[in-house]
Amino acid sequence: MTEPSKKDDGENVEHKAANEEHPSKQNRQENRVTLAKLLLIVPVMLLFCASLVPLYKQICAVLGITSQRALIQNTQIDLSRWVKIDFIAHLNNTFAWNFEPVQKHVDVHPGAVVTVNYRVTNTLPYATTGRAVPSFAPMEAGLYFNKVECFCFSNQTLQAGETRDMPVTFYVANKIPDEIGSIALSYTFFNVTGEAKKS
Repeated sequence: MTEPSKKDDGENVEHKAANEEHPSKQNRQENRVTLAKLLLIVPVMLLFCASLVPLYKQICAVLGITSQRALIQNTQIDLSRWVKIDFIAHLNNTFAWNFEPVQKHVDVHPGAVVTVNYRVTNTLPYATTGRAVPSFAPMEAGLYFNKVECFCFSNQTLQAGETRDMPVTFYVANKIPDEIGSIALSYTFFNVTGEAKKS
């Protein structure tokens, strides 16, 4: 019996290596194609999502739909009751802003849409950013206090010495219990200038 020559062994090894190398190149090429497709899909999806916002606004404008109009049309005002709303303003620690409600309190009918203002002034010689966090007393009153528009929905950046009136549009739900005759709405402003610069 003759043993296979070393030459044949070498050819077999080279052939095997070539076969292994070929799928590897093919896999790399397929990976590149897949990556290119994914990189193309992401901006297309972002563009599609961004285009939905103006499209939605245009549809609402054509149909005459706004959040406030929808509330006025769909909310029944309870003229038999009054709820007193007190407005309170706080600053966290040494945040150098002046912050106060323009109106200290209002009396509202449940279901009526009301707008009040808070006034804030940046007393620092440079721009700063604050974030307002609301709280309610009694705590359960927050379940019936519905904000339509509020400066607390986003950070507020004020330039040096700037004063700004910031609206809060709200309504108190009709289903508020009779025992809740008054609500204290308090906002505390936190200094988030450092966070705003990072983002």
